[in-house]
Amino acid sequence: MAGVLTVIDINNLSVSFHGFSLNNVSLTINDGEFFALLGPTGSGKTVLMESIAGLGKLKQGRIIINGRDVTGLKPEERNISIVYQDYALFPNMKVKENICYGLRFRKEKVNKNGTGKFDLLVEVLQIGHLLNRYPNNLSGGEKQRVALARALLVEPDVLFLDEPFSALDSNTKDTVQLEVKKLHETLKTTTLMVTHNFSEVFSLADRIAIINKGVIQQVGTTEEIFKTPNSQFTARFVGMKNIYPLKKLKGKIMLAEQLELDTVCLEERENLQYYAGFRGEDIVVGNKGLNTDYQIEGKISAILNNGIYTEVRVHAGSIDFIAYLTANRFFELNLYQNKQVFLGFNRRDINIIREDLGTG
Repeated sequence: MAGVLTVIDINNLSVSFHGFSLNNVSLTINDGEFFALLGPTGSGKTVLMESIAGLGKLKQGRIIINGRDVTGLKPEERNISIVYQDYALFPNMKVKENICYGLRFRKEKVNKNGTGKFDLLVEVLQIGHLLNRYPNNLSGGEKQRVALARALLVEPDVLFLDEPFSALDSNTKDTVQLEVKKLHETLKTTTLMVTHNFSEVFSLADRIAIINKGVIQQVGTTEEIFKTPNSQFTARFVGMKNIYPLKKLKGKIMLAEQLELDTVCLEERENLQYYAGFRGEDIVVGNKGLNTDYQIEGKISAILNNGIYTEVRVHAGSIDFIAYLTANRFFELNLYQNKQVFLGFNRRDINIIREDLGTG
């Protein structure tokens, strides 16, 4: 993209450590971007982050940061700050000493900024009242704020966040996420966040890379990943629970060989499998015929309530659907197990997923 400065440029990176391997990973992160690396436990996301930081030996590939080839440089020579999920604060130092610790090794930062950057971080993170406390007297959210201040005071080229919200309770997590967003908007520090939780990056990330088994599966904006996942893995990982194979039978496109999708056109190609995906919130449930593009009748097989919405599972022929309903809608329909209901969805809510099966 013209006019966009690339801060991190990873070319054909392969590495093996921590008992895990990355294979031919290429990735770019732009100046000022909040970039999220998203994947399940054991997918390789932390290994990739630590490889960029210089904490693992590469088999092959190059790492460019701000135009510098840092592939052979030591971690401390790469101007990267990392905030780990356990915060790594020094228990024998007060908060102010913890925040300023990195300046001992970067005297030029002290001369350049004086106390301006320190005061700004203390203000934005609202930690002025904590400066004379020790880490053992801080809550999880307070420790997170102190760790962020320490990482940013040295003005890194890139800030790495490793599962930054995993140790926080839900209320504290929401608060700290808002503070991280405000901090990024204020400082515009290029940021790479590693997480397994899609909901954590939904409001934070400019772009996301989905990683699984050491391979980047998809890169895109939050909206692109959410609306147009390019594989079953990505679709399921970002919360799309309804995924069914599509087949062409007697000239008709059929969902699980049962429901005709007359508005769907598929490119016929050997070794290419198509799936239709639907989000639970896009499936309409009713006690009678629905005003949707497609509908099917089935029986409720299970009902689960997670406090935010009610998950209704419906068995329709050979297909098991999952629909998400608000509590009000659930009670309005008077739903219960084994009740016969109608399910419906619209053509705009169909996500077509193409997977290349290879030559085998």
